[in-house]
Amino acid sequence: MMKSDIARARLLMVAALAVIGSTTLETPSVWASENVVVPDGPQAGQLWDPSLTPYIVEPLDMMAQDSPVNEIAIRKSAQTGFTMMGLAASAYMMVNEPCKAMFVQPTQGALHAFNKEKLMRVIEQSPAIAAVVRDQTSRSGDASTTFSKQYPGGSLMLALASSSADLRGRTVRWVVNDEVDEYPKDLNGQGSPLGMIAARQEAFLVSGDWKRCYISTPTILEESEIQTRFEDGDQRYWMMPCPACGEDFHFEFDREAFRFNDTYPFEAHYVTKCCGGVIESHQKNRLIKTGKWVPTASRPGAYPSYHFDALTSPFVPFDVIAQRYIEARDNPSDQKTFHNLTLGLPYENSGDAPDHERLFKRRDKSMASRIVPNGGVILVGGADVQGNGIYVHVKAYGPGGQSYVIDADFLEGDTTDHRAGAFAKLEEYQRRDYKFEAGGRASAIRFPIDAGFRTHVVYGYVRDHVQMGAMAIKGDDGWNKPSLGAPRPQDVNLHGKRIRKGVQLYSVGTWPLKGVHYSNLRKDMLDDGDFPHGYVHFSWGLPLEYFKQITGEYLAEETHLGRIRRIWKPIPGKENHWLDCTIYSDAVADGHLGLNALDEDDWRDLAAEYGVGLGGELADEGLFTPPSAKLAKGKSGRNADEAAPREAAPTAPRPGFTSSHRKLF
Repeated sequence: MMKSDIARARLLMVAALAVIGSTTLETPSVWASENVVVPDGPQAGQLWDPSLTPYIVEPLDMMAQDSPVNEIAIRKSAQTGFTMMGLAASAYMMVNEPCKAMFVQPTQGALHAFNKEKLMRVIEQSPAIAAVVRDQTSRSGDASTTFSKQYPGGSLMLALASSSADLRGRTVRWVVNDEVDEYPKDLNGQGSPLGMIAARQEAFLVSGDWKRCYISTPTILEESEIQTRFEDGDQRYWMMPCPACGEDFHFEFDREAFRFNDTYPFEAHYVTKCCGGVIESHQKNRLIKTGKWVPTASRPGAYPSYHFDALTSPFVPFDVIAQRYIEARDNPSDQKTFHNLTLGLPYENSGDAPDHERLFKRRDKSMASRIVPNGGVILVGGADVQGNGIYVHVKAYGPGGQSYVIDADFLEGDTTDHRAGAFAKLEEYQRRDYKFEAGGRASAIRFPIDAGFRTHVVYGYVRDHVQMGAMAIKGDDGWNKPSLGAPRPQDVNLHGKRIRKGVQLYSVGTWPLKGVHYSNLRKDMLDDGDFPHGYVHFSWGLPLEYFKQITGEYLAEETHLGRIRRIWKPIPGKENHWLDCTIYSDAVADGHLGLNALDEDDWRDLAAEYGVGLGGELADEGLFTPPSAKLAKGKSGRNADEAAPREAAPTAPRPGFTSSHRKLF
């Protein structure tokens, strides 16, 4: 629509409002279907059609002033249309029930994207809304800004959940909290952002006309805000009549009900539990249009809370869901993504520590100490500094999510001088190179060192050894932290300016990584002698103490900010230093080197680059054939636990391995 058309429509709308007033008897969903233009997606540029996403009609109408409820919560999977609900609710409020309002986003990037790609397009393309929202170019003192949309009777502030300045101050009646699971749990020591937002609505508690909406895809069960909000509500599901018997049901991800082949073609379909009626993927969208919201936990004081996921979404075919499940089932990180983005459910970490004695017995006799077995390509170290020495280990990573612990040691000595004592031994350890069964040899290309203890001593060591791959890191508690955060400069001059090539400190999201680590430790060799994604191989020479330490923590419950949450705690009587080492290695492998995102061709390129295999050549039975019980059997037919450790064959030096190769990362 041209700007001139919008201007003419605006004049007509203003004139009409002057005659009939701004009130309307239409519900928000009816009004939106007549006035709100979809900003993006397949229906971009068209009026919103509620028949395509009928499940957002009820929660949208709940946001009207005459609705009998004050708050609602929506637990959802990705790409379900509920962003459109928030936009339509905002548009209805601005035109028909103007007030001081706020729309809160979790990050600066999300805030900018929402304004530019969603809200402004709705305003500009929908004449009824453009007629009341003041231009940003207006010279009047009440003009709109990028993050404040002004209209007669109020304004809509676009706020940042991590900004205390945004969340404190003026009173608001109407609030949408988007993606609440990504909000910080404690904002600058002032408490929960959601608590600060609720405080801004206290003036409306007496009149009872305040509105508050929580929308989010869940993350980790231990800290999921939307999970708590959903459970506090009446827990509504989109119920549909079974085509075979007419009994109401809702789609659930249950392999007994949701059936598919484990390989392509998946032929996914749904079998209802009421009578065994079969629903094919192409029948889903027609069935969705017959549904309705039904509460499953009605009780006094329970507000409407909604669950909606990809199984019911008209945008996601059954086969796509089946494929996502198959691709994720062996990888804890992918399982979390599947639970969150496809099922709309929080992911629960298993907190029981694996049995260290079982892991000790699982050591592979075919893996000689300090020899990189077939399958290992990239070596990453890890160090945890203590008062009487430094715990270290080296882990090899390869295709299929496989990893191989090939070395672990304790470097005893003083740790107060970064050029003497245990740190001098650490330099020697970093220079240690390892032979590859497939040919070649190398040392670890990255060596993260915990800077949480003897901080400035660690900085001094890293400053001297950064060219050897030394990295200063520090653990960061919390379930929504990335594997490895962006580096922060620690070396500055007297004027506060960063010193070029100074020390960079990386934060490590230890809590989710520990969940993945424990999940991987529980995996066993498959019946065919192969290994699942994420399987951890242990060399024969690792001591029992190593296994005690890598299982040295458990998930405990504590009360935090008035809520029960799960946190990692050391098991009494167990140390956890080698656990820290392996978490640091995994963080760098994933967050810094990006090894989890590589496909088989990428691994072959890396192996050739680093000279794995004699002369850099790769054999089919070499790099991509990890050790297994099948391979450990000799001509005599001995089992893996009977086989003696193999001596490494003489190998050629790993050709061309220089610091220039580190530039790949």
